[in-house]
Amino acid sequence: MKKSILLLMLVSLSALTFGQDAKYMAAMEKLVGALDTTTEEAGMVKLNNGFERIAGANPKEWLPLYYQSYCNIMIGMRQADNMKKDEYYDKAESLINKADSLSPDNSEIYVVKSFVTSMKISVDPATRGQKLGMQSAALNGKAIQLNPENPRAVFLRGSGLMYTPAQWGGGIDKAIPVLEDALVKFKSAKYENKIVPHWGEETAKQMLDQCHKQTPETK
Repeated sequence: MKKSILLLMLVSLSALTFGQDAKYMAAMEKLVGALDTTTEEAGMVKLNNGFERIAGANPKEWLPLYYQSYCNIMIGMRQADNMKKDEYYDKAESLINKADSLSPDNSEIYVVKSFVTSMKISVDPATRGQKLGMQSAALNGKAIQLNPENPRAVFLRGSGLMYTPAQWGGGIDKAIPVLEDALVKFKSAKYENKIVPHWGEETAKQMLDQCHKQTPETK
């Protein structure tokens, strides 16, 4: 009798866990799918709120925090006021640091750490460029070290080179091969499910096209 009761409890617990996991996956798939096509600020705000609710209901999961951070970066980029930009970037940084505490040494998390740091530079390049530029590069280097095949990490490096003046080690000529490598990695990337990070390919293509347009044609 005791064995039967224990077995019944285990079966019930397994069913409950599976139900919770299925609900989490369904909610995340819906929001991540919408994130793939959302460009307007209002839509990003709505998605951020959705990821926040999922994060609250699933405190051990890093991905909802990761996507919250990403949404805050996207919202910040759409602000005209620099103080507003900083507010969103600070929030994004806090969220991605919390995700890092749940999933240490995660290449995807270090990509967003680097991304938000680089966006902070854009608010005041003259004052922040040198210090935060080194931090962003170090974070991106860590992302590549953790996973050399991560296309987002390589893309971010190429983006950084594109916007860094030649006298500081950047330039279009240095960005092009890195962006090309990122696109190769995007093509060969395999994703275990629909909710893992997979953004960046279209932006990488646009940046590479922009680089080629600014490069004199060779005969």
